[in-house]
Amino acid sequence: MSGTQQLVLVLAHDGDAEVAEGLAARLGVAVVVEGQTAGEDRAASVARTAGDDRAASDARSADDGQVAAGEGLATAESALRERTARAPVPADALQLRVDAQGLALVRDGMVVRGDFSRMLPRLKQGALQRELLVKAARVKGVEHPRAFDATAGLGEDSLLLAAAGFDVTLCEFDPVIAALLRDAVRRARETPELAEAARRMHVREGDSKVVLASLDEPVDVVYLDPMFPARTKSAAVKKKFQLIHQLERPCSDEAELMQAALMARPRKVVVKRPIKGEHLAGVKPSHSISGKAVRYDCIVVPRG
Repeated sequence: MSGTQQLVLVLAHDGDAEVAEGLAARLGVAVVVEGQTAGEDRAASVARTAGDDRAASDARSADDGQVAAGEGLATAESALRERTARAPVPADALQLRVDAQGLALVRDGMVVRGDFSRMLPRLKQGALQRELLVKAARVKGVEHPRAFDATAGLGEDSLLLAAAGFDVTLCEFDPVIAALLRDAVRRARETPELAEAARRMHVREGDSKVVLASLDEPVDVVYLDPMFPARTKSAAVKKKFQLIHQLERPCSDEAELMQAALMARPRKVVVKRPIKGEHLAGVKPSHSISGKAVRYDCIVVPRG
């Protein structure tokens, strides 16, 4: 996450307090409980989140904010109180919101939530086989192919690969985007139409160059879709995804990223490029598959 980007973790009244607490510890940010000021007792809110109406009532009347519903709830409230902000959320703050639907990134009325359900029409068998990425990543003679998405983002490309039968490792550097991604995968595993593909998706947080060098097993395909500085200000970028671009690091080390991909010794490296974009790191592909707006450069890595 960018060091200049202010982030506040907001726990909605119907959100999961344990999820909020875990994220607060992981991200090192403050928690704001929705609808309560810093001087108010928050025990009732946490008790309601736990789904215990009686505990909520007891908590409202407890001295010094102690939770009367049991040691576990008191511990959760105590931990949450320690990370609760003592000031209102700044109007321009970037919020990671925990609510009944999971996680969302919120700012200025814009909301970004990982949601694979909107991809369902593209996952139908006939449509899936026409996807350019699926065509580019296809490997012959491998019963259970493995792919590594080095620039996972919100994971939609990885979902296409997983639906096509790949076991996919999704690597994301930014911890906030990684949290959104994990939440999207979790919810997808609870959705019957997405569950099979989502079970083949595994999120790794960290620098993809480092993770690639430490893989226990080789992968068949390394997929790269790097974001470059020129894309961050593009008018073509949908406004809500500007929230994500505030967190992502532009790819300034494309040569190192390509080298890491090649050193992992996959069968091929697949690179997503603008239709008229230059080859990544100047590496000429073995072949390309082009659509109207994007191109997939395929670099076949010699075996042996």
